[in-house]
Amino acid sequence: MPPRRPTSSRANSSRPPAGAPQGDRTELKPSPFANKQPRGEPSAEEEDLEPSMENPMEEDYHTSNHFAGEGEEEPGEGTPVGDDPRAVSKEFVSLEDQEQEEEQTEEDDDNPDATRAGPPVSLHIIEGPDKGKKRRFKSVRMVLGRANGVDLKLSDQSVSRRHLELVHGDTGTVLRDLVSASGTRVNDERVDECTLKHGDVISIGKTSIRFVDELEQVKQLRAEAEAREAEAKKAEEEAKKKKEEEAAARKKAAANATAASKADVDPNDPRFNEATNARFVPPEGLRDIPTRRPGRSGTPDTKVLVYGGLGVAVVVLAVIIVIVFANKEPPPPPPPDPREELAATKMQRARTAIREGSYSDAVTLIEEAEKLKPGIDAEGLAKTAQAEQALIEALKTVRALMAEERYEEARQQLEEAPKGITAKSDEERQALDKELSTAEAGFYTKRLDSLLEQRDVESVRALIDKLPSNARPLYRAKLEELEMALAQEAQDQEKLEKTNKVLAAKRAAEKRAQIVAEAFDVVERKFDNGDYERAVLECDRVVEANKGDNEIRERARNLKRLIPQFARTYQDAQRKVQSGSLESAVRPLRKAEELYTQIGFRGAMLDAIREQLAEASVKAGKASLARRDIASAGIHFREALRLNPGDRRAQDGLDGMQEEVENLYQRAYIERDRDPRSAAEKFKIVIDTAPEGSELRRKAEVHLKELQP
Repeated sequence: MPPRRPTSSRANSSRPPAGAPQGDRTELKPSPFANKQPRGEPSAEEEDLEPSMENPMEEDYHTSNHFAGEGEEEPGEGTPVGDDPRAVSKEFVSLEDQEQEEEQTEEDDDNPDATRAGPPVSLHIIEGPDKGKKRRFKSVRMVLGRANGVDLKLSDQSVSRRHLELVHGDTGTVLRDLVSASGTRVNDERVDECTLKHGDVISIGKTSIRFVDELEQVKQLRAEAEAREAEAKKAEEEAKKKKEEEAAARKKAAANATAASKADVDPNDPRFNEATNARFVPPEGLRDIPTRRPGRSGTPDTKVLVYGGLGVAVVVLAVIIVIVFANKEPPPPPPPDPREELAATKMQRARTAIREGSYSDAVTLIEEAEKLKPGIDAEGLAKTAQAEQALIEALKTVRALMAEERYEEARQQLEEAPKGITAKSDEERQALDKELSTAEAGFYTKRLDSLLEQRDVESVRALIDKLPSNARPLYRAKLEELEMALAQEAQDQEKLEKTNKVLAAKRAAEKRAQIVAEAFDVVERKFDNGDYERAVLECDRVVEANKGDNEIRERARNLKRLIPQFARTYQDAQRKVQSGSLESAVRPLRKAEELYTQIGFRGAMLDAIREQLAEASVKAGKASLARRDIASAGIHFREALRLNPGDRRAQDGLDGMQEEVENLYQRAYIERDRDPRSAAEKFKIVIDTAPEGSELRRKAEVHLKELQP
């Protein structure tokens, strides 16, 4: 178990707390939430006590506030640990102590309050046989692999013994691949050396490990908390603003309702127009009555008495005159003009027609009233009615064009229509405008859908601009999809035509090959029966029968050359197989297979040759492996697998060679600077022996290319 990091004298006292027993070894750890210090960030006191990176030997000596119990020795300060030359050799540590140390290390890694001297970074295994395992840095370097003695031992057998190392410094944590067989990936990208960031995923073999920088993790959590607080504050402000807007809307609605109740009487009603009503004429006797003014209080003088008497006399005289002339009748009023009465009636009817929306009737009545009494339409009601009637006719025309789906003409007619005089006509015009826009959008949408089904790209492109602005992006996207589909279909059609041409050429070639094969049927029968001399003689007869066919003549010439070679090679291979010398039979069998393939016959002899070659290759591979001839063994085993992919013996042989190949690669890698020639030879053997496309072969090829001039 690594030594614990010293604690501050202000945070942990060197003496046990009051009332604690003398042998109590409880350490007083500061709360991870004290002074709101985020987890993973060292406090100011801990930073003062961290060992200097300039002198790494200081990390290996620690003091402790541990109190020795009864019968326990007090550890001395400066006890060497880690890689210090004074440390006890690992060879003298028992396996039980190592297991206890690893268990204690894992407990400390899972304990967030455990005191440790390493940097605030850790590794979390998220996939693989060791999933769930965590390991913190105990020093500035950590080695990962499946060998004993590494800092993080993995049970994944696809991981190399010392796979990679992590080194923490001022610029961050650097990952270096220790020339592993399967390689190292960081975020699915193959690397040999890189600087890690918080959250990077390291993939080695079947194991995935997340690199955790505790300082960056705390910063991210803090940023997320601040973002949530800002979002909540913004939502609260929006809700408050919405409530204020709703209150203002309610207040405005109440004010509008009050104003509407006061304006129930139409001020334009003709019944309230003074020009249309008879004026009230007061009686003549009441026009010149003087207004009496009260005099000042006090004793009346002589003038007042005189004037008062004269007034009484005048009043008496007036009463007498009224009495005298009261019995006489007033003069008759002049007879009314029937034309004026009829004109006034027609104007009243015209006003009623305007209120009811019958503007044409109102115009007719006003014209008739003007004929009866010119100038009676002093208010200009005729012009108002005519304007409203013209607007109504224009709106009717627009509706008729809409019914015929002639929306462009309807839009032009609506724009050219006269403006209304009343608020009602304006409302009708606006309602019709909205109705026309909705109808236009629906019509053009259906038209576009139809054109898209017809795959008419040019018509769709011309019609999109007639849609409302909010509907254009959708149909532009559909147009792009249609253009991409048409382009893809064109490519597919071109590929299909090319494929058809290739198939036609292939069928023609097959037909030609069949004709050629039929010409050599006799030669093939003689060959399959083992009568190789007669097969060669039959080739001359084939040439005589097909003098004008150059291809048949050329094939006959090749067969006359290849058949004797095959006969000698095959007979030599069969003698060695029958004598049990399978390892020496590999070469003639392989040559016989090659010659038979060049001859091109379709008999069963080729399968028999390949069977014998596979068996001989397995035997030869095992013999080469026993001689530690790795290159030859790999060639023989791969030859056997080529001929018989299900041969377990050849696969087991290749699997058993992999460790030898890895060791050979390691030796070559070490020798590349000291002995380049020997390293190059070893890299060539690795390339010839390692599986095709393997990581080990790729690395060997790279290093061999570096060594070659």
